[in-house]
Amino acid sequence: MSVRPLQSADIRPLSAALALLPLMQRYNRPASAIAESLEGALTRGDGLLVFDDSGGAQGLSWFLFSGTFALGGYLRLMAVSPHTHRKGIGSALLSAYEAAVATQSRHTFLLCSDFNIDAQRFYARHGYAQVGRLPNLVIPGVDELIYWKRLSNT
Repeated sequence: MSVRPLQSADIRPLSAALALLPLMQRYNRPASAIAESLEGALTRGDGLLVFDDSGGAQGLSWFLFSGTFALGGYLRLMAVSPHTHRKGIGSALLSAYEAAVATQSRHTFLLCSDFNIDAQRFYARHGYAQVGRLPNLVIPGVDELIYWKRLSNT
């Protein structure tokens, strides 16, 4: 089991698994849309890490190294296949993301849906502080919560 860069061959099966998540369904992100987005991200050179359990990619961390408020990295999406929740995959992906971003940025930011209580707890356990709210940013009736973490003091 390891965290490694996303490969083209990972995109279709991982997209199919992630499309089953309630979060993706709420945001109307079917497997085809997820795959298209990941293919674009791979082409652009965005940060894309997967957790591989020797049976293929089971989770994803998609990020930008810098640019957020001109201060830090941005975790665009972190998602774990539904049948692998609560096995440490999210923590491994988050740690790998933070290590990658820390090479270029002192801070990290992310957005979390107001209804995604489990994710809010997860990020709080990993040292993230909720610092703001963006009402109706992506879809009506859902606020996106801004989370921040300082990665270093230098």
